[in-house]
Amino acid sequence: MQKKHLLTLTILGLLVAPTIALAASAGFSTVTPFTGTSSGTLIEAITNIVNALLTLAAVVAAVFVIIGGVRYVTAQGDEDAVEAAKNTVIYAVIGVIVIALSAVIINFVITAIP
Repeated sequence: MQKKHLLTLTILGLLVAPTIALAASAGFSTVTPFTGTSSGTLIEAITNIVNALLTLAAVVAAVFVIIGGVRYVTAQGDEDAVEAAKNTVIYAVIGVIVIALSAVIINFVITAIP
């Protein structure tokens, strides 16, 4: 049983490491100074923070899709484990959809503010 967990964690680590590296190199810009300082606005700062949080949430949702897939493959015919793995994948995909829609809505609202 412990070998199975160790193998699962190893595979998960190998799958997640590139995702984390890509997220780190995504080129997030630093938060700009607020209005009244040298440059930048509060809206730009909020946009950067919200986009960074949405990206982090998307990475977490992608990790849960991978976890659900690994659980599905390692279920070995156990119906309860297969159902739990399917639910994990379904809920993670729903999470990705909600994250994408919230990113669109938030960025639309922020750009609509004069």
